Amino acid sequence: MNISVLHLYKDYRNDAGFPLLLERLGSYVRNLIAETAAEMPAEMPTGETISLTHAHSWYQDGPDALRLRQEHGIPYVLTLTSEDLRHLEAFSLKSKRYDVLENAEKVVFPNQHFQYALADKLSDKLADAVFSRSLVIYDGISPFWFQNLRRSKPVSLIHIRLLTALNMGRDTTLEMVEKAAKLLRKQNLSVDVTTFEPNALGEAERMEMYRRHDMLVQPTPVNGSTTLYAEALSQGLPVLYARQGCFDGIFPDGTAGFSVMPHNAHDLAEKILLISERYATVEQHIADLHPLHPFNWDEIYRQYLRVYDVRKS
Repeated sequence: MNISVLHLYKDYRNDAGFPLLLERLGSYVRNLIAETAAEMPAEMPTGETISLTHAHSWYQDGPDALRLRQEHGIPYVLTLTSEDLRHLEAFSLKSKRYDVLENAEKVVFPNQHFQYALADKLSDKLADAVFSRSLVIYDGISPFWFQNLRRSKPVSLIHIRLLTALNMGRDTTLEMVEKAAKLLRKQNLSVDVTTFEPNALGEAERMEMYRRHDMLVQPTPVNGSTTLYAEALSQGLPVLYARQGCFDGIFPDGTAGFSVMPHNAHDLAEKILLISERYATVEQHIADLHPLHPFNWDEIYRQYLRVYDVRKS
């Protein structure tokens, strides 16, 4: 191992994916974890120094990474999170947290939507500097979903079963889905809407929920993670997602499902009907996407190795 990485991560205990990343990096990187810069070891057990800091949050961990760069000359990589996006509107253009962005060696975004949102806040000069050394790495899903991939399932186009998550997006999500369902029922289509709270269910329970439905419908802008969509796709479920939301742009429109105009029930109803009419084709497109490399930790850790500039032998 020729590189030692200090992971600054205050919230690492609540991130189920973090151990999966460290496990895969471990053959190529010496990993250290600290919640704050004050916990940084003065020296590695072997006498090696820390090569790089990885701040896993802009808002929480970024300032400590900047401090270590200023005081010890340690370069850092910065990962931005969905939680950071929620804080973005509160940052003034003179916030010191923009110094964190400016001084990072690499900036990792969780999705393209965050890139667009941040670009609107930055000066042209800073935006050019940040985006010239940025990339997108999506949040991974656990091995459970890859061990239980479902490539096809029997579907009756006569009866459409929609699934909507309650704790994503805005309060208007369910209202919009119900309006779209009402429009489809006026066309003599049978439509059911089921809501669920992903965080309240285990993986096996969520899997059964996906398998009992025909589409995951999340039509309002979502600032959160892409993992819910990835889980649904692993079970062969087409997804309807917000245009310019966190999932938009990962796959070509019509491959995994369709983007919809936010807060437009008519557009949502049209896209639900479109998937229903082309269900077998969309389902095959989804099967062709397996094993969902953008969300697979076996691919994600390789992207981080490239970010750290570590070359596998």
